[in-house]
Amino acid sequence: MKNIQMPKLVCFYKSPLAFRMKQAAKEKELYTEQPFVMGRPADEIEHDGSNTMVLIQGIIDAFFIEKDGIVLIDYKTDRVKTKEELIRRYRKQLELYQEALEQNLGKKVKEKIIYSFALGGEVVI
Repeated sequence: MKNIQMPKLVCFYKSPLAFRMKQAAKEKELYTEQPFVMGRPADEIEHDGSNTMVLIQGIIDAFFIEKDGIVLIDYKTDRVKTKEELIRRYRKQLELYQEALEQNLGKKVKEKIIYSFALGGEVVI
């Protein structure tokens, strides 16, 4: 993560999300910095009519598994003023992460959460 000041880190560590992550870690169900690769038709990305397959790769910041599904987490340090701005910027990214997790793990993602250090809290998509 970029340079995050200590008060913002403390705020995160006291959050309900961090508590849930700690619980998942105790149960060995917390996963961080998980790489993924998946193929997509170029038309889905560029809307150019091409059937060429494009490889998409990335690293999922964190996810954990609860009894009723996967909770996907992405940390953001963007200086934003509203939750809506983060959702607009990152909805597609989290949808791709969701698809990769569901394909690889055979379980449903029940929550997609951005933790915004600028806003000091969770943004649920």
